[in-house]
Amino acid sequence: MSQPLLETKDLSKHFGGLKAVDSVSLQIYPGEILGLLGPNGAGKTVCFNLISGVYRPTRGAIWFEGKRIDGLPPHQVAQRGIGRTFQIVKPFGSLTVLENVLVARGIRRYNSLSRMWRQWKTKDEEKSAMDILEKVGLQDLATRKASLLPLGNLRRLEIARALVVGTRLLLLDESFSGLRHEEILKLDQLVRRIRESGVTILLIEHNMRVAMGICDRIVVLDHGKIIAEGDPVSIQEDERVIEAYLGKKRRDVAA
Repeated sequence: MSQPLLETKDLSKHFGGLKAVDSVSLQIYPGEILGLLGPNGAGKTVCFNLISGVYRPTRGAIWFEGKRIDGLPPHQVAQRGIGRTFQIVKPFGSLTVLENVLVARGIRRYNSLSRMWRQWKTKDEEKSAMDILEKVGLQDLATRKASLLPLGNLRRLEIARALVVGTRLLLLDESFSGLRHEEILKLDQLVRRIRESGVTILLIEHNMRVAMGICDRIVVLDHGKIIAEGDPVSIQEDERVIEAYLGKKRRDVAA
């Protein structure tokens, strides 16, 4: 097996006496779609915040392409090729779809005061942004105000902005949430195309049917700890996973 693209070792984040993430060690390999599942409050988004640099770990390490990245600020993590989406989609509503992607492309100049003041709507920048919009199927909506988009297209725009920096690893935080069946099918196809283009994907998803259908492997968290890891079939049959989602009392009633 190849070396992990991303690896966490004993990763922990404590907020006072709350252990939101507790000694999580996981690996994601190049070209893989890895699902990070668990009930509400399991620590999934905190893991994303640790990987993307929003939080500093209380303990543990994060390795990306063989180099430690834990403790780096978010912009430096992004510059290494890691992009992410968020549960709540908040584009710049007064800007167009194209301009939202152009703003994301600004990360290439934000660390230089002289470069930051250069013209940002150049033909080359617009072409690169349009290429990304074409990947996510929003090229025909490039001039539309982002505030006018329905949720399905907002999710695609969020992914487009993340792809600007997520050239190696893409973190998707409940990107299928709130979508209709037809939109879920289309987004499923998009995620698979992104993987086929060479981008590795780590996703959080509450829709079990979606997660089981799209993920190569799944890691399940509960109360900040890993309770199961494996292929979708083994995860569906794991007693600890069933209990974490249903609770022991509810399982006993169902039985």
